Amino acid sequence: MRDRFIVVNDCRFHVIEAGSRQAEPVLLLHGFPQHAYAWRHLIAPLAGDRHVIAIDLRGCGSTDAPRRGYDTSQRVADVIALLDALKVARADIVGHDWGAWLGFRLALDHPDRVRRLVSVSMVHPWVMQRHLIPHLWRWWVTALFEIPGVGEWVLRRRPEVAGWLLARDAPDRGLWTHQLRTIYSGPAAEPARASAGRRLHTQLVLRDIPRLLLGVDRRRPFTTPTVIIGGDGDALLPPSVLTVPLRLADRVTVRVVPGGHFLLDESPEEVLNLTVQHLR
Repeated sequence: MRDRFIVVNDCRFHVIEAGSRQAEPVLLLHGFPQHAYAWRHLIAPLAGDRHVIAIDLRGCGSTDAPRRGYDTSQRVADVIALLDALKVARADIVGHDWGAWLGFRLALDHPDRVRRLVSVSMVHPWVMQRHLIPHLWRWWVTALFEIPGVGEWVLRRRPEVAGWLLARDAPDRGLWTHQLRTIYSGPAAEPARASAGRRLHTQLVLRDIPRLLLGVDRRRPFTTPTVIIGGDGDALLPPSVLTVPLRLADRVTVRVVPGGHFLLDESPEEVLNLTVQHLR
């Protein structure tokens, strides 16, 4: 694996690459409260015949944490700028959690840049509201991260909250050792990163979740071949929420595997196998 930093949009991004740069590129986008380390089980296997690119998104991991730029439109612009800097015209995208939401927005906004998409633990933008709305109460925990002042305090001073979020629906909570939880929650001890986590959630609750509930993206064409992978015990997004409209059946499939919300850590082999099958 090769680590480097690339500056785009006035932000220095941490980028991990593996495999041949002449191979088909696959871009890995992590969720919250994680960073590129979440892909550790997938990078080496995918790199056998792929150019693997895993990035720490704005405000996460070892990437800079500026005060602005946490809305999804800016995060999309960050990814496109990074692909341009890497001279990648088109890539497969694998995303988890809000990284998967970012993948969907990339497919909608820049369909020419996305060949295939794998979404792990995230609903499609054309989600069926009658399935989603009864489960919105499950997102109560994110309210702790959304409120200015409160979100920063929780992320910085109470890392056990993020640790609990990671482990709460895991079939085997023993997997989530103190060390592993700290790897993910530890960076938020830095004030700028705690602020980044709060700003991300504020933008999501003010813009993206209303957009999802109003079905804004149903008015836009979605053509990217996609597989959605969900955990059978996901406490945030149970399998029933992942159902997509019939008119997407020729482009989008849904697969359910054992695990909770953080499948990259809990069921990496299942995620890897479904990813490899879809990206062939």
